[in-house]
Amino acid sequence: MRDNLKFKPFKPGTPKALEKSGNVFEAIRGGDILLHHPYQSFNPII
Repeated sequence: MRDNLKFKPFKPGTPKALEKSGNVFEAIRGGDILLHHPYQSFNPII
């Protein structure tokens, strides 16, 4: 049934600044991070 979809399922990305740091607060200390939801994953915030 998935063969009938026009577009592939969307997978939100993670900003590079949050991928490098294991702690979101350390990443924010390095500078502001702008998140575009739903285009970027909300997982780093949770």
